[in-house]
Amino acid sequence: MIQTRPTLSEMSKALNLSISTISKSLSDSSEISSLTKTRVQDFAKECNYIPNSLATSFLKGYTNTIGLVIPNILNSFYANVLSGIEKHLDENGFKLITSISNESIDKESNSLKKMSAGYIDGLIICPSKEAELKKDYNHINSLVGQGTPVVMFDRICEGVNCDKVIIDDYKTSFETTEHLIKEKGCKSIIMTSLIDSLQHGKLRADGFKEAMAKHKLKNNIIVADSIEDLKKKIKITLNNDSNIDGVFGINEQAVLQAMHVVRDLKVQNSKKDIVMAGFCNQSQADHNPSLIVVNQNAEKIGIEAVKLILKRIKKIDKKTFFTKIVAACFL
Repeated sequence: MIQTRPTLSEMSKALNLSISTISKSLSDSSEISSLTKTRVQDFAKECNYIPNSLATSFLKGYTNTIGLVIPNILNSFYANVLSGIEKHLDENGFKLITSISNESIDKESNSLKKMSAGYIDGLIICPSKEAELKKDYNHINSLVGQGTPVVMFDRICEGVNCDKVIIDDYKTSFETTEHLIKEKGCKSIIMTSLIDSLQHGKLRADGFKEAMAKHKLKNNIIVADSIEDLKKKIKITLNNDSNIDGVFGINEQAVLQAMHVVRDLKVQNSKKDIVMAGFCNQSQADHNPSLIVVNQNAEKIGIEAVKLILKRIKKIDKKTFFTKIVAACFL
């Protein structure tokens, strides 16, 4: 009797059957008689045989594994998207391979090369900042060209034909700004941003501008490339203009830095209350209960991305692609 976990070859010799017969018996193929299948399966149990799931997947033409590439994991938005993806994949019997690009196109490209070497059935990706700024999506298009289903979320690029999951950035920003004006009575609002160079950042800025123009209010937009620079600009602006009564941050760090500055100025100068709103996680409201949180429904975005990728895996239609818009709201 074989003492260690046997290979198909060892089982073939022990039972005097071909490797093909052993393999088909273990997969309960109708090509093999019930007597032979029972004999092989009983022997496998006795020897504590464990099938090589990866090898089996290759033989079947799929791996039941989805690749995910996100810009970073420290941002709560991406962490919640990941949670939604993992949960829904698990419910459907799929595994997940995750990589973090750290906003680098080289790291992103290397991750896709590794994943495309037969390890994944599909890819869910939020492109890196560098890829979007350079408009270089060759590494993603290469995967699409190989027939691998791809779903983009949050940041999307028109140069790649694939399914996409987004929120309506323009509409959400417009409605949040209007809420500050109509419901909170704000007349002088500044918008803060660290994503002015990215497409979704521009859409959010456009929504802010349009709402301000509709109500005949002056635009006051603060953009920066670094957290420290943004914080410095916000502080200078608030110190120089006592009429500012609202701040709208269009990404999480832009909200946080504005919150820090407003809190510090309030302590130092007994400055009047400033209404805060922005695209951030609900947990930020723990530090500022009056904060109006723009909830992007990140977990829902992850779930919808999985639904699209699983549909695409089952039936690839290269002519028609879908853009799923997940509703965002402010709380």
